[in-house]
Amino acid sequence: MTETSGYNITKDPELIKSRVFLGNIPNCTREELVSICLPYGKVLGSMVQKNYGFVQFETEEIANKAAFALHKSIFKSKQLTVRNASQKGKMPNTPKKNTPQVPPAHVAVPGGHGMPPVEAEDVLINDCEIIVVNRDNTHYAENIEDRLRNCGMRVDVLFPNEDVMLGKVLANISSRGCLYAVVVTPQHEALNSITVNILYGVPAEHRNMPLEDAITLIATDFRLKKQRDAVVTPAQFVHKVRRHPEKMQQLLNRLADNHPLTALQYECIIKYLEDERAEQLKKEVGEANAASKLKAPDPEIEQQKKILSIMNKPNVTEVNSNLLYSSLDAVKDDHRLMELLADQRVMAALESVYNSDVLQTVSEFL
Repeated sequence: MTETSGYNITKDPELIKSRVFLGNIPNCTREELVSICLPYGKVLGSMVQKNYGFVQFETEEIANKAAFALHKSIFKSKQLTVRNASQKGKMPNTPKKNTPQVPPAHVAVPGGHGMPPVEAEDVLINDCEIIVVNRDNTHYAENIEDRLRNCGMRVDVLFPNEDVMLGKVLANISSRGCLYAVVVTPQHEALNSITVNILYGVPAEHRNMPLEDAITLIATDFRLKKQRDAVVTPAQFVHKVRRHPEKMQQLLNRLADNHPLTALQYECIIKYLEDERAEQLKKEVGEANAASKLKAPDPEIEQQKKILSIMNKPNVTEVNSNLLYSSLDAVKDDHRLMELLADQRVMAALESVYNSDVLQTVSEFL
């Protein structure tokens, strides 16, 4: 990622169509912003301002693909707004393909024969991403893409940057809620095979499957999943179940399905659940009591309490009792005690107790 001295490529009006705008970004560096864009193509330059930034790609096609994939994704607990920089305030375009996109049978074509237009949320997440490691295998990948689309799936071909590890690309696709990822390499085309990754539920990888078997596996699994998702229990007609915000509900569903999540997504879930817990406590015990219950205990105080608890055990503090340890060797043989004494936090707590009035109080009590 290099720029000519004194020349910021992200401000060149001639290159605006191959640039993406990222809004609602958290406090981050240019390198961090670039890192989430690298899976989609080579980055030529970047710029970060307060709450927004720009990333420059080589072509308009790559920029549109990145915008389409990253729009409404979670980055450092914030939901990004991403679009082609040339489109003021518009939703990101669907990446341009050499072959026409065939919509699934259950999706209405925008403006077609009086049917209502498709909402952007309905087409945002692909059912399957085809990862092409080498562009020489593009035609092979597009043939697979066409066959999966004929099964009623939303599919796209992805050309990740060669510097990005395949595992990171898969994690990125999985975090967006995509169900399947297909990996295509020169070896796959030579053997007429593919590697299939099932990303939802319990993740599974099927390496080097014969192409016909792999297409059958994906199509059958996709059909069965749609059938399971369409099942509605009678209780759902009677009760309106409270749902979390849409994006959070998606994260919680993936967590419940044992779907892999990123560290940032876990952080987002934890923060949300902590806020929900606080609100529920207010309802149960009142706002004043909830504040005291939610206050986290001081770790040093808790450590002192544990030490005092040990000191106050009858076999240690009881008057006229024999010593707990008959000799120094007996002390050394107590491995649990030695581990405690080796813990710096325990020693700090003991020193704090020793320097306080606690020991004097205990001595007077005895």
